[in-house]
Amino acid sequence: MKQVRVNRLTLTNFKGVKSFSVDMNGSDAFIYGDNATGKTTLFDAFLWLLFDKDSQNKKDFEIKTLQDGVAIPMLDHEVECELLVDNQIIKLGKVYREKYTKTRGSAKEEFSGHETNYFIDGTPLKKTEYSKRVQLLMEEEHFKLLTSPTYFNEQVKWQDRRKILLEVCGDVSEDDIFASNKELQGLKLILRGKTLDDFKATVNSRRKAINEELKRIPIRINEIQKSIPEDEGNLPELRTEVDNLDSEIEELQAQVSSIKNGNAVLAKKGELQKVEMEIQNLKRDLESGSKDEVYRLRAKLQEEQSHLQTFQSRRLSAENQQQYKQDQLERVEKTLVNLRNRWQERNKEEFTHEVACECPSCGQELPEEKVQSAKEKALAQFNARKSTDLGNIQEDGKRGATEKKKYEDEVARLQKEIEDLSGPIAEKEKVIEEIKTELLETENTVKDISKDSNYLELTDFRENLLGDIADLKERAEDAAGDIGDEIAEKKEKRSELNAEIARYANVGALKKRIEDLMDQEEQLAAEYEKLEHYLFLSEEFTRAKVSIIEDKIAAKFKYARFKLFETQINGGLQEVCETTFDGVPYGSGLNNAAKINIGLDIINTLSEFYGIQAPIFVDNAEAVTQLAQTDSQLISLIVSEKDKALRIETPNLEEAI
Repeated sequence: MKQVRVNRLTLTNFKGVKSFSVDMNGSDAFIYGDNATGKTTLFDAFLWLLFDKDSQNKKDFEIKTLQDGVAIPMLDHEVECELLVDNQIIKLGKVYREKYTKTRGSAKEEFSGHETNYFIDGTPLKKTEYSKRVQLLMEEEHFKLLTSPTYFNEQVKWQDRRKILLEVCGDVSEDDIFASNKELQGLKLILRGKTLDDFKATVNSRRKAINEELKRIPIRINEIQKSIPEDEGNLPELRTEVDNLDSEIEELQAQVSSIKNGNAVLAKKGELQKVEMEIQNLKRDLESGSKDEVYRLRAKLQEEQSHLQTFQSRRLSAENQQQYKQDQLERVEKTLVNLRNRWQERNKEEFTHEVACECPSCGQELPEEKVQSAKEKALAQFNARKSTDLGNIQEDGKRGATEKKKYEDEVARLQKEIEDLSGPIAEKEKVIEEIKTELLETENTVKDISKDSNYLELTDFRENLLGDIADLKERAEDAAGDIGDEIAEKKEKRSELNAEIARYANVGALKKRIEDLMDQEEQLAAEYEKLEHYLFLSEEFTRAKVSIIEDKIAAKFKYARFKLFETQINGGLQEVCETTFDGVPYGSGLNNAAKINIGLDIINTLSEFYGIQAPIFVDNAEAVTQLAQTDSQLISLIVSEKDKALRIETPNLEEAI
């Protein structure tokens, strides 16, 4: 098993602790101090050094030392820890500091942000490499579980706590559960390879559907019963009466048709048909010849106009493309001008460097060779950056020149396309004007039929015939109106009789439907009862699994017990994860001493499972008269009103000395 212990922990300007160092040499330690003297800060510093988080698992917390609520500027905030990892010392360090930079043209350095420096065994590392090395020493989530007695129960979600416990004790196979209870053998056959969760979901879905259907069936039966007439009625008499009405209606409709289609109306319609035929023949004779030529010219005009629109559309598209390419060309030219200006400005820049000639720590003057070396290094860096910048500008210029040439070629190509289309467009416009002139001349030769005397005479005669037909029909409508009213009355009576027939005729089908619904209700009730039994077996399966799992988990812990399932009102089980001690839930009723010792018990089991012992920080340790036994290093943080500054005791170390 890997052992990780704190050898020495040092804080500098961290969360109000100006300077503090504690030597533990891997032994247990008792750290005393009044409230707000920095006990919890030690744990915060330890976890920040490892994982960038405090003891409440928060990443964003105040590290700086405050004065009147404001952070003191220009301080380095540092945590350093020597760890004994399997008796080998590994030294971790982290420094959080403000950055100040001197902008161009300013003589004073200004605050520009923060930076964090990372060290392992004195070697500076980048954050990613540092985190990777720490992760190799200790997996973050496991380590936090092993360093705080309250972390598991107070900061880990219950779903994750449950998952951890099942990993520690190992899950239980379905075969083991079936073997533990003979009544569950039937469930094994019912599952047929399905998982229990899938099976329960299927059963619950079907139960819900059946329950809804069982609620609807009585409503349907009631509605059907309301639609069944109390008396049986006389269907033969009703059907005979309907047949008589059909005959009477048919006879009356024949009378109306005869009135509307009288001989006088038919004679007038025959004359009207002859007149309309004569009008059509006269119109055809007058308009033949020149009218056909007009149609031909109009068709040709439409064809040529369509060709012209095609050419014009192509020219407009080319003009739009040319304008877009011209805009892009101008944009590229402006970019090239800006690049030339940037190259000239960057090329004119000269190296300037101000070297601090005094040591920032002791104030003594630096040796001349160091000052000169710094200046030469800065000059080399300046020249390298300048050369890179000029090269980048030149590359951008080459790309811009290539792009400019591409757009110039496109503009020229489109200009030629526009010029090539001008000829066809002018030619089509000329042809269209010629056709329009010819069409106008042809239309003038067409005779105006509305001025022909024979045509006028025939149209007048047609209007007179239409008037005569309308008068005859009006007189017939008056006669047919009375018969129509009688027909409407008989149809209404027939509809009422048919409705009555349908009501009586459907009684047998309605009663049969009621019987079917009652049979369906009985079958559904039987199926529902069977599904209820399936759910009972499923719950029994879960209860058996709960009992086995909780026994396995209990065997792994000395004091802690865990409630993994909760019985609901309907008798079902809901997954939970609640730590208990002597039947008292962790979250309600358990005192601080019990919470800490339960936490230590959990840490002991998890240490064995993960194969690592980590230093345990016990906050508010004054609440416990006797801490639970553990092989891990215990660092007890104890409230002591008399200790206005932190005081450390390492009894194991002192006894060894």
